[in-house]
Amino acid sequence: MVEWGPGVGLSVPTLCDWTNLDAYHGIEADPTLAAFARSLVPRLFARSGEDAPDAAFTVGDALATRTEPCDLLYAQSFFDLVPVESALDAVRERVTPGGLAYAPLTFDGKTTFLPRRPNDEAVLGAFHDTIDATDGRSRAATTLLDALGERDATVLAVGSSDWVVRPRAGAYPADERYFLSSILDIIEDALGGQAAEWLAARREQLSAGQLTYVANNHDVLWRP
Repeated sequence: MVEWGPGVGLSVPTLCDWTNLDAYHGIEADPTLAAFARSLVPRLFARSGEDAPDAAFTVGDALATRTEPCDLLYAQSFFDLVPVESALDAVRERVTPGGLAYAPLTFDGKTTFLPRRPNDEAVLGAFHDTIDATDGRSRAATTLLDALGERDATVLAVGSSDWVVRPRAGAYPADERYFLSSILDIIEDALGGQAAEWLAARREQLSAGQLTYVANNHDVLWRP
């Protein structure tokens, strides 16, 4: 199987559980992440005592990097970062006849922060506009489903898979505080000083263990 945008390779053990995976090829644009994945994946399997698949990580543009035909192409949180039509062309070239493509956690244009603030709609609307002004797609899941229909692909399953990150008793488990801080940084990078007051208030809520974040995503499984 092939994965587009694997990051540090944390999906590999789960994919092995799902598919009895023998061989895996991840295409990652960031060389630092790819290098870390090469060292991390064997350690994950050694820790679990399970047999590791034949795993390779290639640095490159997923849509431009040629790979062997695969029976499963996996692209998590990916289709909102690329032109959907170009990505679907690449899927059709790389998946064998009868094979599958799976795009879980595909963003679909709704971001919510709680508690609500009066200027949420303006700030988050501007944030989504900056996504659409680049190669991203704020309504990627809807765009993907529409494009699959135009191509007569066989959509096998679609399901909601929202991210909900919230505090418990005024604290965040694991690395969720860091995750939320990173989301606020992304919004700041996109909007600059336009959202300074809003971001300051949200960071105060995060520090106090009061901030909840919800992102609307969909999982899409299809046969190209």
